[in-house]
Amino acid sequence: MNILSTARLSLLALIVSCAGAAACTLPVAPAAAADGPQQKLAEEKSPALVTIKFILKGGEQDEEVDTTGVIIDPSGLVLGSNNAFGGLMARFGGPAQTPTEIKVLIGDDTQGVEARFVARDTELGLAWVQLKDAPAKPLASIDLSKTAVPKVGESVYQISLMGKFFDRAPMVSSGFIGAIVKKPRELYIPSIGLASRELGLPIFNEKGELLGVTTIILPDKEEISGEAGGIQAAMRGITGGMILPAAEVASATKRAKETPAAAAPAEGEKKDDAKPAGGAESPK
Repeated sequence: MNILSTARLSLLALIVSCAGAAACTLPVAPAAAADGPQQKLAEEKSPALVTIKFILKGGEQDEEVDTTGVIIDPSGLVLGSNNAFGGLMARFGGPAQTPTEIKVLIGDDTQGVEARFVARDTELGLAWVQLKDAPAKPLASIDLSKTAVPKVGESVYQISLMGKFFDRAPMVSSGFIGAIVKKPRELYIPSIGLASRELGLPIFNEKGELLGVTTIILPDKEEISGEAGGIQAAMRGITGGMILPAAEVASATKRAKETPAAAAPAEGEKKDDAKPAGGAESPK
């Protein structure tokens, strides 16, 4: 098995290792107080969460994808994880894939409204889609300007949607900031794996201020191959993803709006042609 195949398998094992309660041992989050912020957060923030459905083309066969996104502009700009749009495997030499037939399910809608791909940021693990038609009224959204910076030990709350089997019910899970790192860039590291394994989800503090969104920043292939112990050693301490600070999300969104792209295929990054940190990508 070559280094690339080993890296892929190790990466997948890292991401899914905490999928179930029996899969890994994690510190237990403090019990929520009866009058805690969870209910208020669910009521105020969950209307901005949507389901994005699309077809990924370019692999061995077309793939139907169903992932969660968050509306970040009342006009219908939706933020999601680039990994769901084919970015994860492409980074490690997998096939470049293009999202097509994009639909966004808002609220109780089960059919979805058509949307177009705006841009992707491979390094930060973000992607944006925009509703094709302006909504009849402004949509519930998460304001990227109302943000905060957490401290180590501060309680954090993640808002997500459960699967179709559970009628996409909103779910709040809690943890706390276990570390704040400056390299490879500023990131907040949760001490436990929050409930959802999806990325691109908003993280809030007790006041309902946005702290950031969940993502995963990965070493380059060259760094993995040169690291004793491979990707598992390089990513030691990461149990459930990481949190990209809200300020970085806002800056990346601004760049995406300024350099909109068609549905560009996901591209693996190389040292000799890597995009600038956080650069929105256009098709070639």
